[in-house]
Amino acid sequence: MLLKVQELVARQESMKAQGTLDLTDLFRDSPEFKLLTPVEYDLVAQAANDRILVSGQLSCDVRMQCSRCLDQIEENVRVPFEEQFRIIDEDEEAEAQMSEDDDAVPVSEERIDLVPFLAEEFVVQLPYAPLCKEDCKGLCPECGSNLNEQSCGCNTEKIDPRMAALQDWFKSQND
Repeated sequence: MLLKVQELVARQESMKAQGTLDLTDLFRDSPEFKLLTPVEYDLVAQAANDRILVSGQLSCDVRMQCSRCLDQIEENVRVPFEEQFRIIDEDEEAEAQMSEDDDAVPVSEERIDLVPFLAEEFVVQLPYAPLCKEDCKGLCPECGSNLNEQSCGCNTEKIDPRMAALQDWFKSQND
């Protein structure tokens, strides 16, 4: 998706953009995430002085793996998007790269390709440890059974090996 900088600045009004992106190549080798639909974007671009603000939302149906029980989950992921661009001349280009305090992305071309920015934001905002539900019990560390479906009866009580001798001592005192 290309944003025409001069056209946007000349119009002095916001411009809307809607469409889809195919990001399946980014997730081709990913065992954790599989995109079920193309990423849909709904954006608004506004120009003010030497700045262009692009904001909106990205959404996609994604198949993920629960980080606790390893079950597959399908979820519609919605990601807010906001990026600011600063229009510069070629003379200012070297100076703009040195300026670290400005959050705006310097732009000197006539067109801005938004696809890399949209793809980066979508990937960064995916859940780090997705859960099938907030109270997911996960897997038993002893036998590996899914504790959401059944309780296994394994003894999961861990005893500090430094204190194990004391446990035997207390048993002999009670006898």
